[in-house]
Amino acid sequence: MTKTYVVDQSFDVNVTTSYFLSIRSSSDGLSFCVLDPVTNTYIAFAHIPFVDQSSDSIKTQEVLLTEELLQMPYKKVFFLYESPKATLVPTALYDSSKHQELYQLNHASEGEETELVAQKIKMADAWNLFSIPRFMYHLVKTQFDSISFYQHYSPFVESCLLSSQNKQEKDVMHIGVHSKFFDLVVLSSRKMKLCNSYAYSNVNDFIYFVLFAFEQLKLSSDTTSVHIHGLHDRQNPLYKGLKNYLRQTQIAPVTPHFKFSPHMRIKESDKHLFHNLFNLAICV
Repeated sequence: MTKTYVVDQSFDVNVTTSYFLSIRSSSDGLSFCVLDPVTNTYIAFAHIPFVDQSSDSIKTQEVLLTEELLQMPYKKVFFLYESPKATLVPTALYDSSKHQELYQLNHASEGEETELVAQKIKMADAWNLFSIPRFMYHLVKTQFDSISFYQHYSPFVESCLLSSQNKQEKDVMHIGVHSKFFDLVVLSSRKMKLCNSYAYSNVNDFIYFVLFAFEQLKLSSDTTSVHIHGLHDRQNPLYKGLKNYLRQTQIAPVTPHFKFSPHMRIKESDKHLFHNLFNLAICV
């Protein structure tokens, strides 16, 4: 991908302390957007693509210290780390003194030093317990006076649950596509039944895991709606392959929770690809 940088004419450097800044760190680089909460409208968006495998997150440091919009003060700052290394814990079972034990129910101890962070997913009545590389965690925390950390399950689950509130569908599967893994969220009668991530390397892997979830949860292929997030093109092999098996498959719409300034030319494909970033502010 090439660098994307769009700022609306309404962006006022003198009132940034009234705006929300959301930052996303992923394997494809760093992205961020600015929300005007008064109008509920996004007025800036950027994506800086890079691959950073260094232990000191040198590329991430460079972007954080050089991008002009990231040097301004904001009312709220959210940092989103996209990684499948997370565990959802029902509130009834959550114990803040047992983060390591709960996290290791799904993930083995990691070679690199990490920080464990817990965030409440309000609508799911669960806690999202996830890890962030320690160097990156402190790097970001040092730059921004007040910042909240999230893993992508938080905006993904919250947005899925919100979208189901006024619908009568019994079973709905939401699929969040990433380059090397995808997320599955299954809702039954507007309550979460499954949230998990699966690694894949080709279309067959992708289809296998989705159909396996259908089988294990005894979902009906005729009546269960399947919404794919993170894709825009219906010619994408993942979409076309799954559509052959599940006729209720459809591309999920762009976030209904926020608006985009009509004067800011964000590509439709980016609105879909960065759906977790654009939904992050609903976690407040």
